[in-house]
Amino acid sequence: MMKNFDQDFIGRWIGMSAHRMALFITKSMHASNFSITHEQLVILKIMSCNEGISQKELAEKLDRDKTSIARSINVLEKDHKVVRVNNREDKRVNSLYLTKEGRELLDNLQPLFESIKNEMQEGFTDEEIANAVAFLKEITTRIFELESKL
Repeated sequence: MMKNFDQDFIGRWIGMSAHRMALFITKSMHASNFSITHEQLVILKIMSCNEGISQKELAEKLDRDKTSIARSINVLEKDHKVVRVNNREDKRVNSLYLTKEGRELLDNLQPLFESIKNEMQEGFTDEEIANAVAFLKEITTRIFELESKL
């Protein structure tokens, strides 16, 4: 019998932290009158650094299924934040681009996002934050290594 499995398993706390953080960011954006979700924000941020990225590449970067990404892109496209353009080399592939409105949204969200980040990290030293990030990177690398053995 596994005693205190939930309390002692680091995966539980990593998962809960990620989930709560995404909810907090979404609620904070909604409270500031931005009608966007955390996932949509992440998509826009990745697209801003990867102009013309395909939906497949985006799904791979986010480690999400293509259907989930397509739904989010549909909403962002309907809201005029992104545009799909047929790829010239492969007509089956859509390249994704931010619109002017999408870029403006990211620019307008930046101060709020910085404030949220500062609030969440308040009370931790730079060294503690760096150590936590390093630890999470190690865990992620280990999980990828374990998955590759399956």
